[in-house]
Amino acid sequence: MSVIEQILLDVVVSSFPEVLSPTITLDTPPKKELGDFAFNVFPYAKVTRLAPPVIAEKIAKALQNHPKHFKDVSIMGGYVNFFLTNTSWMDLFGSLSTQSKPANNETVVVDYIGANAGKPLHIGHLCTPSIGQSIINTHEYLGYTVIGDSHFGDWGGIFGKLIYWWKYPHEYLSDSKPLSEEEYSLEKENRLLEKWVSYLMELYQLGFKIIADKDHMSVDEDSRKEFQYLSWIGIDLTNPEEKKHHEENVALWKKFTSISIAEVNKKLELINVQPKYNIGESFYEGLNLPRPNAEKYPNLQWNMKDIVKELIDLKVATQNDDGSVGVVFPEETKIPSCILQKKDGTGLYLTSDLAAIKYRMTNGWNPSKIIYCVDSRQQLHLKQAFTIARMAWPKELEKTELFHAFNGFIKLKEGAMSTRKGTVIFLSDLIDKGFELTKKILEDKGQSLSDTDIQAISIGAIKYSYLAQDREKDVVFDWDKALSFEGNSGPYIQYSYVRAKNIIDKAREIKKFESEKLNLSEYDRACLRRLSFFDKAVTDSATKYKPHILATYCYELASEFNAFYVHTPKILEEQDEDLRNFRLALIEKVSETLKKGFELLAIEMPERM
Repeated sequence: MSVIEQILLDVVVSSFPEVLSPTITLDTPPKKELGDFAFNVFPYAKVTRLAPPVIAEKIAKALQNHPKHFKDVSIMGGYVNFFLTNTSWMDLFGSLSTQSKPANNETVVVDYIGANAGKPLHIGHLCTPSIGQSIINTHEYLGYTVIGDSHFGDWGGIFGKLIYWWKYPHEYLSDSKPLSEEEYSLEKENRLLEKWVSYLMELYQLGFKIIADKDHMSVDEDSRKEFQYLSWIGIDLTNPEEKKHHEENVALWKKFTSISIAEVNKKLELINVQPKYNIGESFYEGLNLPRPNAEKYPNLQWNMKDIVKELIDLKVATQNDDGSVGVVFPEETKIPSCILQKKDGTGLYLTSDLAAIKYRMTNGWNPSKIIYCVDSRQQLHLKQAFTIARMAWPKELEKTELFHAFNGFIKLKEGAMSTRKGTVIFLSDLIDKGFELTKKILEDKGQSLSDTDIQAISIGAIKYSYLAQDREKDVVFDWDKALSFEGNSGPYIQYSYVRAKNIIDKAREIKKFESEKLNLSEYDRACLRRLSFFDKAVTDSATKYKPHILATYCYELASEFNAFYVHTPKILEEQDEDLRNFRLALIEKVSETLKKGFELLAIEMPERM
């Protein structure tokens, strides 16, 4: 905390003792003639029961007793405006930091990504993984222990179809299996994994295509039987033949799932998304299936059927006449009733999500927050899940926030681009096209960069274009806007970072400076003021679960720096050594802060542009 913030805190506490734990938030005045900073007193009006101008007047008078730090203090409505002395500016500069905060002994679980086995990632997987990773990164910066779980889709009747078509290839399949058993290895290069997932996708699509054909109705029954062998439903494991089928299907399930997770994670690495765990939906079935990639996380002590029984015993759920189990919510909630378990005893997504909530609360993690990054279509579903959980486990969840950080959808301005299937825009296609367009733009500018830098710029452009929008809104992705080197875009901010870094590299050394006689320009002050808002931007972005707040801050800082750069000629040739070294130190802080801001957004900075 800077000296000016500490003085403001002391003034508020001494003047209005009824305001408990006040937060000091500084803003930029609407007009630069009003001051360097504005202090908003509206948050204190409700507690003090005083009009904001009355509160502002009292605080302004108190600040006038600190002429060493404040000058020209004035009020406008519910704001106290003031200019800083040189002493305060230097203190503010000294307080700047992008270091992570100390551990706060709280754990946050982020449920995000939601990829499925046998399906390649598509353009929609730019959304929840990018939002979720930013929420993870900003919370870690603020001192939380964060557990990111991809909640992988590795269960359901689809596996019956995948296993059936794997065992009994149909003439409709374009190729044979992609690799022999001897060639199969998760350590093989990325293209082999991609080929496997493409093959599984073909099996997936084939299953529905054949089942829709009346001449192949028996295929549906055969697929169901394969899933029964996998899930033990109606299977006698004392029968050697049925046990053999079960073991064979479990091995295939593990292979399909481990391949899919490995391929998904390789693609997610390209966009800097790295979940800690990939706990699949199958885990909550309680079947003790092998963990596909040998991940280590706490064991499950019960299964979804136990959850359903517990909810019935607690009178939260009711057994219906047909054998199904449902929940009727209190009338005041205005939430429609729902089914937890079908009449054949199988669970639903709702059952799985309730099991996940209980697991996360009872396995030793003890999270203070569980954040779900799932698209807006799941709002009712998660509202039902959260309400049931709080009805069933009020004490366990008393101090835990359950929050749905929902997102809108993304589509291309020009509609569907050319894809391998014609109906899905695969994430790999989006990344490939971004690389090609970025490379061409740079070549047209006469620049030749490494593939690593081109990739950082192209993926940064794609991700920033999405993250810069409020997550609740649908986004139309525009290549021209995303790849622009001007205005609010990823490349513009990355170029600002590279420009700042280049100045520091040319300077080679930044010496100490005497601060007392520095004559700061308005552009020096504007940059310094924006730098001081970094922690607030990170905190607001994290606590509101909205990465666009931090993205907007990065753009504002880049804009302030570029204005400073344009209006401060010959920085390296400045004759006033103290001013030169201060400005170099200021530029270094800009460079560090832009890099940290993009790091928290899970976007890499290029080394050259």
